[in-house]
Amino acid sequence: MLLALGIFFVGVAVMARFYAYPTLAVAPPDQVAHTTSKTKEDGTVFVVATQKPTKLPLTSTRTVRGDVVAAEKIGKALNRKVVVFDTAVVTDDDPAYEFPSEDDAKRDEKLPLSFVQERVVLDAHTGEAIPWNPDQAKDNSGEYITTTLKSADRKRPGDTVFKDGHEGLVLKFPFGTEKKTYKFWDSTLRKAFPIEFEGETHLLGLKVYKFVQKIPKSEVPQAEKLKVPGALIGQKGQPTVVVDRSYENTRTLWIEPVTGAIIKGEEKQLATIDYKGETKIVATDATIGYDEATVKKNVEGATVDGKAEGGYAEKASQLHLIGFWVPLLSLILGLLLLGLAVFLSMGPKGRRAA
Repeated sequence: MLLALGIFFVGVAVMARFYAYPTLAVAPPDQVAHTTSKTKEDGTVFVVATQKPTKLPLTSTRTVRGDVVAAEKIGKALNRKVVVFDTAVVTDDDPAYEFPSEDDAKRDEKLPLSFVQERVVLDAHTGEAIPWNPDQAKDNSGEYITTTLKSADRKRPGDTVFKDGHEGLVLKFPFGTEKKTYKFWDSTLRKAFPIEFEGETHLLGLKVYKFVQKIPKSEVPQAEKLKVPGALIGQKGQPTVVVDRSYENTRTLWIEPVTGAIIKGEEKQLATIDYKGETKIVATDATIGYDEATVKKNVEGATVDGKAEGGYAEKASQLHLIGFWVPLLSLILGLLLLGLAVFLSMGPKGRRAA
């Protein structure tokens, strides 16, 4: 009996570590998540209507929705476990902003200050972007990025401003995040940059890793050069002038290491309009980060539109139990039982010798 129990508990340890944990440590393909970020102090934004940089309170909302059907199809084609997410990030000075209806005559005038929508294919275990660019005539499930609501404006891998598709980490870190440098995606520059581990801290009692990404001033890729009225940048003798868009950012992310979930995020962005290498207009100058309600939801969990979101403290605890404590304790118990079985099977003389 001791021998059988020992073998059983060793088997439990092996199954928990090498089967149950890998099965559970995957991003859910049907995940839906909402995050809200706000500026603590008003940010500076160039308002096209007034042609002036203006101080405004900014709110940015991100919606992430998993596409289960696409994940199954792409996973079969690539022979690996993947998840497919459609994301939309809307930034405006109106915290309750809603997109205008399709038949609104002034629809274009009512668009938000900033908008970006993406489809990304990720490895379900590591969170890393996977290239997926099928023939659109046969399969429209490929990754894309767009800053307008028109489907014709979607940029796909191979486009001059989105030539390589997504790369690096995009929406989450790997399960079992390590204290090292990763590469994290930046939607503005359409490429991934290093993001470095900078310490360990706690948010609402939850242990998190802090990562910082410093993106140097870079020219924003554009299909066509931006043109502005000459008078706007001090060139009154020219009706229009070709200018460059520049962007830099310091992005800080706080990661729950067991699940790789982003618990909190903050960005310090500076975007400018440059002419002949000289900054002429500040397009955006703002520090924006997750609000308290979003951080609390990510840690403790909440129900949004009837669906559970966040709750990574409990998820991390459960995953750590399956991946570490159950295998460890089962292995120790199994080895003790096996040792006891061997000891008892030796007989009195053998036990005395032992």
